[in-house]
Amino acid sequence: MVDDDLKNRTRWAINYVCQRDKLTNESLSDLLKINTSNISQYRAKRIRPSAEFMKVFCNYFDFSEAWFLSGQGEPFRGARKKYEEICGPVEHGVVCENMGSYDSTAQKINIEEAIGKAYKVLNAETSLSFALYMNIQQLAIALETSQTLKLCQDQIKDLQKRISELEQQVDHLSTNISATKEQIDE
Repeated sequence: MVDDDLKNRTRWAINYVCQRDKLTNESLSDLLKINTSNISQYRAKRIRPSAEFMKVFCNYFDFSEAWFLSGQGEPFRGARKKYEEICGPVEHGVVCENMGSYDSTAQKINIEEAIGKAYKVLNAETSLSFALYMNIQQLAIALETSQTLKLCQDQIKDLQKRISELEQQVDHLSTNISATKEQIDE
């Protein structure tokens, strides 16, 4: 459902700017430096828009990233007056949600919803916004560190395997040298 909503908003936004600015898929693709076939696919709701497309589109046409991601608020300032049907609820303050009991093995992450909610909290410009921002920064650092550590561990395993192979080759060569010496001595 969230995926369909995102596709619907994407289609609406592209159709809106194409009609307003008299753009074709090709001219829009040239403006945004996005593949024309992706624009066609977005308009046909065949694929979900990429994060890069949404960011570029919102920056170029001054659309709300929060609306694009989550459907909250207006696609652009003043849109509610003429396009009420595409606008989401009016945002007020900070979002509070009951976290309940979370079992990480049973949970599936809805990326669009999570990004939309994070954007909403960050955009509220409260102490909670700053706390979320700092948590995101620390989690990103931890993730990068974890990925780097995993890469190092994999490289160490590869090196240990290679050392073991080289030791076997040395043992084999030593055995051959000893056997050759014995043959020469006889």
